[in-house]
Amino acid sequence: MEDKDVLHHLLEIEAEAASLVNDAAVEADRRIASDEKQNRLRYEEQFAKASAECEAKYNDDMSAVKVSYQQELDVFRRGLDYIKEDKDGFNRLMESFLF
Repeated sequence: MEDKDVLHHLLEIEAEAASLVNDAAVEADRRIASDEKQNRLRYEEQFAKASAECEAKYNDDMSAVKVSYQQELDVFRRGLDYIKEDKDGFNRLMESFLF
C-alpha cells in the first residue's frame, strides 16, 4: 500500500505542477496582451504626433514655396512691363528668315 500512496502523492504533485504551469502560461499571455495593447497605444500616439508635425512642416514649407513663387512671378511680370516692343525689328527679322 505504501507504494500506491507514494505514487498517488507524486501524481497529485504532478497535477499541481501542471496546474501551476498552466496558470503561469495564462498569466504570461495576459501580461503580454496587456503590454502589447499599451505599446500599440503608445506607438499610435507617437505616430500621430510625428505625422502631425510632418504635416505642419509640409504645410509651412508649401506656403513658403507658394509665396516665393508668387513673388518671383510678380518680379517677372514687372520685368515684362519694362520690355519695349520692337514690331518693326521683329518684322524685319522675320522677313530675313522667310525671304
